[in-house]
Amino acid sequence: MSKLPPLLFGRVARVLFGVGVLYWTWVEGLEELGLAGYTVLILLGLSFLIGGAVGNPGCEVTALPNLLLPKNKQVHFV
Repeated sequence: MSKLPPLLFGRVARVLFGVGVLYWTWVEGLEELGLAGYTVLILLGLSFLIGGAVGNPGCEVTALPNLLLPKNKQVHFV
């Protein structure tokens, strides 16, 4: 499998989308979204930010677990 570096546009877009999701959850608040929706959106926003900042080439769902896994055990899609 070839290792291609993530594109700068994709990384920037993921960081901006993560900031947008986190801002939206802050604006809407826990009362509007409920605990489950608030938690899911916070985790999604954080995974977008981390995936973009670290340059994880995979899915946002795998960005947080890949921080804890060694390089040879990381997954990039679900």
